[in-house]
Amino acid sequence: MPQPTGSDLHIDTYLSNLGIAYLNDPSEYIADVVFPVVNVNHRSDYYPVYKKGYWFRDEAKQRAPLTPSAGGGYELDDPAKYFCDRWGFHTDISDDDIDNQDDVFDLEDDATAYVIEKLRLRRERDWAAKYFADVWTSTVAGGGVDFTSWDVAGSDPIVDIEDWKATVKLLTGMKPNVLVLPDRVHQTVKNNAAVVDRYKHTIGGAITTDLLARLFEIDRYLVAGALHAPNEEGDATEDTLEFILDSTSALLVYAAPRPSRRRPSGGYTFRWNRPRIGGKAGDRLETTIKKWYIKEIEGTRVEGSLHEDQKMVAADCGIFITDIRG
Repeated sequence: MPQPTGSDLHIDTYLSNLGIAYLNDPSEYIADVVFPVVNVNHRSDYYPVYKKGYWFRDEAKQRAPLTPSAGGGYELDDPAKYFCDRWGFHTDISDDDIDNQDDVFDLEDDATAYVIEKLRLRRERDWAAKYFADVWTSTVAGGGVDFTSWDVAGSDPIVDIEDWKATVKLLTGMKPNVLVLPDRVHQTVKNNAAVVDRYKHTIGGAITTDLLARLFEIDRYLVAGALHAPNEEGDATEDTLEFILDSTSALLVYAAPRPSRRRPSGGYTFRWNRPRIGGKAGDRLETTIKKWYIKEIEGTRVEGSLHEDQKMVAADCGIFITDIRG
């Protein structure tokens, strides 16, 4: 006797609780956490730069009765300037697609996540171009040039980092407190024999970033793992991915815990908190996500934008390390 089977009993449709999308985990991005954010009220302005030597000279003298004290002053260098460029990206959704979507889809929510991811990628790549390069006062190279690469027997990242902290302190008076490494370099560090030897009798689990921060006596040990597609849409290799940060380098830098008038910092992120249109005084927005209908195209536009300048402000506060992996 015939019975209904297979496709007679079930029509395939989309699951409501599962989808596959490839994107970076937010924890892989480091651009927002290395240097402090300076919230500014104007798109551009100057900030003062104090001449270094005046603040390190020992000029106080013994003072005899009824005589004036020793005195002196300090000078300012040429002022520096920031300018917050405007970054933005949008995607459009047609009325047809919105009206025809199944319940499993939320095209406006997808569009918002897509736009935010584009801004994150742009910020991370901008950070890499401005800071993760040979732009600092001090640069050292592995491969036996300045130090032994850390994947080579006999290397010692602990000693190397102590030496480099001393180099920066002699230039600035501040010890570097942040180490930024790509994921591949992090793997090299935690498997280095000198590092493993410090923990082999004390811990049984993984050597974590917190443990490595304490080992190197720094405030933060940051691992950058974000990827991007370097090719244009439509290229044969458009799905090929690569790390945003060069996988053989690292940055050791002093980053101020917060903006300060009389402390250096390798960099700052100047972010213009542009007033909301029609908003109240003090009602400001950092990253703007807007949505509006465009009748000419019969669709909805979702757009994200922000105004910021990731700016190196003290090149002598950092040391760039290359050829870590041989």
